[in-house]
Amino acid sequence: MEQANVSPAAPVPSGFNWKDFLSFKTMITLQIIQIVYVVVAILITIGALVTMFSGHGSSGDLGGYPGPASFLPFNGFFGGLVLLVVGNVAWRMWCELIVVFFRMNKTLNNIEDNTKR
Repeated sequence: MEQANVSPAAPVPSGFNWKDFLSFKTMITLQIIQIVYVVVAILITIGALVTMFSGHGSSGDLGGYPGPASFLPFNGFFGGLVLLVVGNVAWRMWCELIVVFFRMNKTLNNIEDNTKR
């Protein structure tokens, strides 16, 4: 049997490169945004559930003072439901937009590295 000529792959750099990090060639936001997404999605969900089940509707008040969301057109159960759905979808779309930009950057860096060889 004949073996095909396979050129060895370029060595993959290992470890953390501080020069690339300090010159913003290495981006850390892609890893961080995944953690931030989950934390904020949980906070949006908790806020929506509190709004839904707090018992303060559009006519409810707190000791003579209006509720924290009384100026919104939707509050109470319906407002919490809207916040739960729209808030989480909007947050997801925003995070996806950020991820797309950073993946474009990563792809362009890979193209640049490949054209230098």
